[in-house]
Formats: sequence, structure tokens, C-alpha cells
Amino acid sequence: MKSKRMIKGFLSIAVMALLLAACGGGGGTTGDSSGTVAVPGTGTATIQGQVSGTTVIAVDDDTDLEAGRVTASGTPKTFGMTLPTGNAYRFYLMENEGAGNAGRIYPVYMGSTNVFQMTSAANNHTIDLGMVSPDFTKGNAFPANNPMGYPGVMAGGENRSIPPFLSGAAFSMGDLQGTWDFNSLATSGTIGWMHGVLFVDNTGMGGMTSLIRNGMPWPSTDNVPFSMFPCGIVGMGDDNTFHGFLSKDKTMMAATWTDNTGGSALMIFRKRGGAFAQNDLFGTWNFHRLTAGSDHATSGWASGTMTMSSPGTAIVNAIQTHNNDMSEVGSSFFVSMGGDGIVTSSGDNTFHGVMSQDKNMMVVTRTGASGHYDLMVLMRSDAGAPYSTTDLTGDWMQHGVISGNPNDTDWNFGQMVMDPTGQAAFNGMMGRTGAFSMQPATFAMNSSGVITMGGTGMGGGMMNPMMAQTYSGLMNPAKDLMVATFSDGNGGYQLGIGMK
Repeated sequence: MKSKRMIKGFLSIAVMALLLAACGGGGGTTGDSSGTVAVPGTGTATIQGQVSGTTVIAVDDDTDLEAGRVTASGTPKTFGMTLPTGNAYRFYLMENEGAGNAGRIYPVYMGSTNVFQMTSAANNHTIDLGMVSPDFTKGNAFPANNPMGYPGVMAGGENRSIPPFLSGAAFSMGDLQGTWDFNSLATSGTIGWMHGVLFVDNTGMGGMTSLIRNGMPWPSTDNVPFSMFPCGIVGMGDDNTFHGFLSKDKTMMAATWTDNTGGSALMIFRKRGGAFAQNDLFGTWNFHRLTAGSDHATSGWASGTMTMSSPGTAIVNAIQTHNNDMSEVGSSFFVSMGGDGIVTSSGDNTFHGVMSQDKNMMVVTRTGASGHYDLMVLMRSDAGAPYSTTDLTGDWMQHGVISGNPNDTDWNFGQMVMDPTGQAAFNGMMGRTGAFSMQPATFAMNSSGVITMGGTGMGGGMMNPMMAQTYSGLMNPAKDLMVATFSDGNGGYQLGIGMK
């Protein structure tokens, strides 16, 4: 049952497995892009497989040049490329690719090996990798079939280097280095919000300071090692509950983890940078809010719009909630912007927010009037950039947390792969209690960037209608981040963040 809830929990954003499915798929040709290596006097072998989508790239391990590139196609999406034998190769999945080599990359591994040597014994053979599935705990992909089980294919060890022509697509520790402000919400353990500052040096060693939890100082931490994978996944030391993901512009990060009180938490980080002024607050904002209380009655979600105008007055214009309480409409409060992008509210010393570097997103924690704890994500309404369902196309990594259900206050993360019609498939879904699966779902987006959900099922059966009816999502102006709230139909409420 938990897995179903989680699944529901993040339809809005997510299935990651598809990303890694790099190796697999698609009706391709031999590599003919720049950097193709032809080895005189050798034969060829065909590499084929299945993936959830996007591009598969073969790299000559000796030269670091591109040896082949194909795009998966068909149903299921498959690929095939013919490569010269007598070489050693590394394979990468690139997803959400843009101009040139802009995209996220996942190296393909079999065990500890990502270098595959092909001798002449592989001549004229077809090496079928099967479905290449992601491992989001390791930031790579692995094939269902062992390529070393085919004639002429041998393990060549590990080579973690990124070929120069793909270096612009790969994330590195330098992208994590710096100062990050974060806001988080724990829905179990010590229930409540926390905000603070994360520092990471060039070796990946980090520490958290200026920690405030539910209005009270919290002990700092230091000497915490972080790891960064080429696809943008972030790990934290030997804590296998922490799973982070960097935004494409490398200035935001979403993460889930089990904190040191045993609580399931969603964390949202903003990298410091740029200058901010009071008028950066002004405009129309869409918001999504999750409330964590001690039980179902004291938890919930809300979404709506508010305007902020000079000198700093914020007014709630519209709202929908889990229990149809519209009493906040017309309410107002005052907000102030610091030069470092920290947002506060006079008269409410629990209100603490940060603004993104692009000034189109804010994340806020606070204690509500009822004494319960809120995490709120606000995104600027962009009237100048119309949206459509096709903007959902791509692979989205989602992170979410559930409140309001004492039997299921868990975090979850995974990937959602969306086609141009809004059909979504989910892979690599993981919750606090382990991996879970989910069936396809259907989404739509209107011209304002509002995302709705309908159709199909999840888990082992049909999706609870309440989830589709209550689902409220929104896409940011850059069209590479989503946020959503909803009731899961099993007594829980969810908020999730999806990053392309």
C-alpha cells in the first residue's frame, strides 16, 4: 500500500529509471558524427538494446572520441549501432538533450566495469543488452543482459573520466561547491520545518550551519562528504537515505532523506549568487503548500495564486485546499527581500524563504496559524511564455514527501518520462521502504503552465480517482522544473518537485 501512495505521490513529476535506460534502445545506424573512429583491418559487431528514450553514445576508450550515436525509436524504444571490433568502448545515455551535447549523461556499467573490449571474436555477432535500467543510487545505468556473455566481449575495467566532447553535459563537484540556503519539511520523527546553510568545498566536504528547526536553534554539522555523479545526482557520505538532484542550471537542488530524528524529509536548496532587491518580489505568484501535523486532521495541502506589490504587500487571490477551505482568500501579509535573496515577513518570525537566482521561484517554511508546519513553493506567473502539453516532453526526476497519514509519512523519488501527448511512464521509483513500481498515467498542461492529471492506473491497480481530482501542478518559466500537490486517496497529502 505504501508503494501505491508514493507512486501516486509523485506522478506529478517523475520517473527516473527511464533516464538511465540509456543503453537500450532504438533503431540506429553506425556512428557517423564527428570523431567517429574506424579501425583498419577489423570486422564489426552490432550492439542493440532497449531504453525508455533519448540518445545512446559509444565512445572509443583509447581516443575518447565519439564512435557512434543513435536515438532510440519505436515501441518499445530500441536502438542498434554497428561498431568496429578490436576496440574498447564506453557507453553513455544522454537524456533531455538540447543543442550540441547539452543534456544529462549516464554511464553504462555492468558490475564495476564500464569499459567493454570487443575482440575479433565478436565479428558479425549481435550483442543484445536487453533493457538498460537505471540505478539512481549510483548515477549510472546497467543492461539486463551481460555483454561479457557474448563471444569476443571482455571486461576492460573502469574509466570514470568524461570524454571532452561530453564534458559540458556532465555535472562535477565544482557545480556543488559553494554556499546553499535550504528549507526542508519533515513529516515524521521530529515533525516540522528547518532552514539553514550548506557549505561545500572543492573536495566535496560539507557542513550545515545556521540551522533553525521549528523556531529553535539546531546543532550544526561538519565534515560531511558529498558526492556528485555526472547526471546531477548528489549523494551524502554513507547515508543511503539521502538522494539529491541538481537543476539543469546548477542553482537549485531537491533532495529527500531520513533525518537524524528518523523523520522523512523533503529538502530544497538554492545556491547563493546574484543581487536581490525588494521589487524582485513584485508580481503574480503561483504557490503550492504542504502542511505537516501530527495526524490527518492537522495536515494538508493548498495551491493558489497571490500578488505581491509595493511596498511588499502579499495578497492571496485564489486558493484550493484538501478540505475546500477558502478562508485565506483576501488575506494579506508583508514580505521583505534581503540583498542575498532571503525573504522574511514582519510579524511572523517563523517565516523564512529564499529566492532562486533567476528570481522566478521562492521556497518558504513557516509555522501556520494553526501551529502546524508549512513548506511552500512559489513560482512566478509568466504571461509572456505560453505553455502546452508538449512542454512536458522529457525525463523528469521527482522528489516528494507525504504528510497526514501516520502509516505512511514517507519520502519518494524517481523518474517520470513524458511523451508529447502527456503520456507518462515511471521507472526507478524508490521510497523510504524500498523500490516500488507504477503504471502509466496521463497529464495535460494549459497555456498558463497549470498541470492536471487524469487516466490510467498505478501500483497494482487503478489509480484512486481522488488523486487525479486533486492533483495541481505548475511548470516554471524555464520549463525545466515542476511542483505539485495532491491527496493520494489513502489518507496522505503530497508535495513534489520535478526537475528535467
